[in-house]
Amino acid sequence: MQDAQIIKAVADIVGQENIVADKEELVCYLFNARSRELSPNLPILAAQPHTSAEVSQIMRLAYENAIPVIPRGQGSCLSDNTTLDMPGTIILSLTHFKKIEIDPATLTAVVGPGAVTADIKKMAATHGLFYPPDPASYAYSTIGGNIATDAGGLQCVKYGTTKSYVAGLEVVLPTGDIIHCGSKCIKDVTGYNLTQLFTGSEGTLGVITEIILKLIPLPEGKKAMLVAFGDVDKAAHAISEIMVSGVVPSIMEFMDNTLIRAVEEATQQGFPVDAAAMLLIEVDGYKNTLDAQAEKIREVCERLGAVQIRIATTDEEAAHIWTARRMSLSALYKKARSRLSGDPAAPINRLADVLRKLEELGKKYNIMTGCYGHAGDGNVHPCILFNTDEEHQRAIKLRGEFHEFIISIGGTVSAEHGVGHEKIHYLERQLGKAQLDCLISIKKAIDPKNIMNPGCIFGEYIHG
Repeated sequence: MQDAQIIKAVADIVGQENIVADKEELVCYLFNARSRELSPNLPILAAQPHTSAEVSQIMRLAYENAIPVIPRGQGSCLSDNTTLDMPGTIILSLTHFKKIEIDPATLTAVVGPGAVTADIKKMAATHGLFYPPDPASYAYSTIGGNIATDAGGLQCVKYGTTKSYVAGLEVVLPTGDIIHCGSKCIKDVTGYNLTQLFTGSEGTLGVITEIILKLIPLPEGKKAMLVAFGDVDKAAHAISEIMVSGVVPSIMEFMDNTLIRAVEEATQQGFPVDAAAMLLIEVDGYKNTLDAQAEKIREVCERLGAVQIRIATTDEEAAHIWTARRMSLSALYKKARSRLSGDPAAPINRLADVLRKLEELGKKYNIMTGCYGHAGDGNVHPCILFNTDEEHQRAIKLRGEFHEFIISIGGTVSAEHGVGHEKIHYLERQLGKAQLDCLISIKKAIDPKNIMNPGCIFGEYIHG
C-alpha cells in the first residue's frame, strides 16, 4: 500500500480527527525522554484510537501489509524503548485509553494503558487502597508504558516492581486478534502465564489495551530518615544489615558525594556535603509501629559508624529530606553539559564493589562520575558527566566497561528501564545464547512478521 492509502484506511477506522499525518506534527512523535538527536525518518502517521476494536482493525491492516507498528504512551521511556528512526511506521498513541475503575471488593483496578500512574494511585487512595509502584516519572507517565517496561521506582525494595501488581491484560496481537490473560482472581494458573510475558515486553509482542491491577490496603503512616556516612563501604554494609534486621523499609535510596554536593549547591538546604554517602529511608505501616522501625534502623546505622542521622518528626521535615532525591538529576545538569546513565542492578551485598568500580573507571577515563539509586534492591543509576564530544566518547567506553563489570558479578544491565535499543549488545553476554534463542523464538511465534516495535530488545538478532 502507498502511504496515502494507509492514511485513508486508518482514518476510516479511527476518524480523520484521530490521525496525525502532517510532517510538522509528526516530528513531535520522534522524541522521548531518552532522545538525543532528531531522526530524519518520519512515520507514515500517528493514530489515536479510542477502543480495542479500533486497535484490532489497525493491527489487521498492519499485519496484512507488513507495516511496522510502534505503541506509544507519554514518551517518558529512558532506554530508547520505542523505534523512532524507522521510516514507514504507524505510531499507535494510546493516550485516549484513560479509564480508571477501582473495585474495592476484589482489591483490583481496571485501567486503560493511557491512564496516568499518579491518577491511579490517587483514585485508589480514595478507597483506602494502594498501588505501590512509583517510577520517578509516575506523575506523568502512563500505566501502559510502566507495564511495557516493568517499571520500578523507589518503593520496589518493599513492594516489588510493576509486574507484581499486574493481574490481567487485554492484548491485541499483531494479527489483530484480541486475547484476555489473567483475571481478578487471587489465584489463576490456567495455562502459561502470558500476563507476565507481555509485562516487560516493551511493545514487541502486542498492544496492551486494558489492565487489571492488584491493589493493597493503604499504609496508615510513614516516617522519613536521612543517614550520612563518612565511608562508602560502611554505607553499603548498612544497607545489607538493615535489610536483614527485621525491618523492611518502604524506600531506601542512596546518593554518593558527587550527588550530595550537586544537590546542596542547587538547594542550599544543609545537606551533609562532607559525607561520602547518604541514605534516604522511609518506613511505613501502622502509625504505632513507625517509631520502633525507625529506631531499629538508627541502631544499625549507629553501630556501623553513621556520622549523621535525622529522623523527620513532621511532614515538612520529611519533605526536606526528599528534596535531595527529587533534585538529584536537575542538580547534575549544573555540573556538566550532559550525562550518560543507566539502570543496572547488582546483588545488594556487592553494592560497595559497584561504587568502587564506578569511581575507578572515572579516574581511568578522566571523567566525573556520580551515583544514586534504589539501594535496598541493588539498583543503581550511574551518572557519567561530560561536556565535549571527545568526553562523550570516553563516557561511552566507561559505561560499557561498567556494565560488563555488573554482569561479571551476577548483576543485570537493566533493572527497571528495559533493554530498548540501548542495551541490545549486552543481551547474549548476560543471558547466554540458549536463553536469547528462546526469547527470539517467542517473539517470532507471536509476531512472525516482526511488525511490533521492530528493533527494540533484539535489534539485528531478528531480521524481517
